[in-house]
Amino acid sequence: MGVVSDGKHYGIPEGIVYSFPVRIASDHSWQIVDGLAIDDFSRGKMDATAKELLNEKESASSVFD
Repeated sequence: MGVVSDGKHYGIPEGIVYSFPVRIASDHSWQIVDGLAIDDFSRGKMDATAKELLNEKESASSVFD
């Protein structure tokens, strides 16, 4: 599920909307699932995606500067 990263999960920087594995409780609250194993291939893809999202965030923010 796409949620705003708090910078505390899977090495994803704070402040970007990123797709994390989540659990949704019966009261509709959600929590990021921690501790899943990440292989080297997946880590590379995750880091590349995070970098791209940070670049997009910076580009969008510059419009309002």
